[in-house]
Amino acid sequence: MIADALACKTEPRLERVIFGTADPALIAEAVDGFCEAHLRTGVREYEFFATSVGSVHGVRLNDGRRVVVKVHRADADRDHLVAVQRVQEHLIGARFPSPRPLLGPTPLAAGLAVVETLLDHGCWADPHRPAVRREMASSCARLVELCRPLAGLPGLSSIRDRAGRLWLEPHDQRFDFPGTSGGSEWIERLASAANEQLDRFAGAEDVAGHSDYKAEHLRFADGAVSAVYDWDSLGVGPEPVVVAWAAYAFTADWSREGHRCVPTLDESLAFVADYEAARGTPFTPDERQATSAGIVAALAYGARCEHSDRLTDFGARSPRPAAVAVPPGGFLASLQANGARLLGITERGPAIAARWRPCQPSRPS
Repeated sequence: MIADALACKTEPRLERVIFGTADPALIAEAVDGFCEAHLRTGVREYEFFATSVGSVHGVRLNDGRRVVVKVHRADADRDHLVAVQRVQEHLIGARFPSPRPLLGPTPLAAGLAVVETLLDHGCWADPHRPAVRREMASSCARLVELCRPLAGLPGLSSIRDRAGRLWLEPHDQRFDFPGTSGGSEWIERLASAANEQLDRFAGAEDVAGHSDYKAEHLRFADGAVSAVYDWDSLGVGPEPVVVAWAAYAFTADWSREGHRCVPTLDESLAFVADYEAARGTPFTPDERQATSAGIVAALAYGARCEHSDRLTDFGARSPRPAAVAVPPGGFLASLQANGARLLGITERGPAIAARWRPCQPSRPS
């Protein structure tokens, strides 16, 4: 299972950093030894393995427990991982579908691992369906509301600060931003303009939220969200920014072949409108503009990663000269078509404000 997943990557950089090897047997042996030492029993079998920001091992233990061991690089923020688990415990108490933490940040090989229960109740649902989108937005609003008392929890990092750091050190080591700077100037101009608008909204109250609320990380049962994953993506920021980081790519699931990962602008705006309806109060005009700027800032980072992948064949080769044409369907195309209009810095096309669907606040019972 590990071998199959690593064979799909051009270079398993993360596993070499953490485990000192890309040998699947040695990696599995390290995880088994970790479970023996810290969970009092070894691994009976693997249920899944995935690798991206972390090295993720879904295993069944010899005592029958099903757990997920997620291994981060050694420089991961330990305080953040501790805070995330506190939030998870809080949400479980409110019956929100989060895996239960079992072990806080603990060294594993040259990395830092956390362990949680394997929660796989439910199945994948197509986020392009309006009913699924509405449920995603509603559960996102519920998550934010439940976490309001925890927005000041030490260790929860700022979503905006984290996004800024990603431009210096992308989330995956395959991205080569310095080597692919040619042709990226327009992306960075839009990112800068978006962040200037967000700076004017910096005094707003922070909320805690999931900054990677994508279809890839959710499961559904009976029409409702039944499991939410990737909790190390928790962060804090103004509510419009938290919503923007969900809306810009809520449809994404890169593991599904043929699936359209990047939403249309109308879909992103509909997600925000669904979120407003779920919270029962529409955003103010200033909050809506902050949401638009947040969508552009998030799109710009996705576009910058896509630009790097295009010039390096997903990190497999040295950068080639920048291509002129933008391919359809991705973050580059979405940013090119919508970025300036979302920021209100061009008069081409209809005004974005007119494309927000009206929110119908819920009435008191």
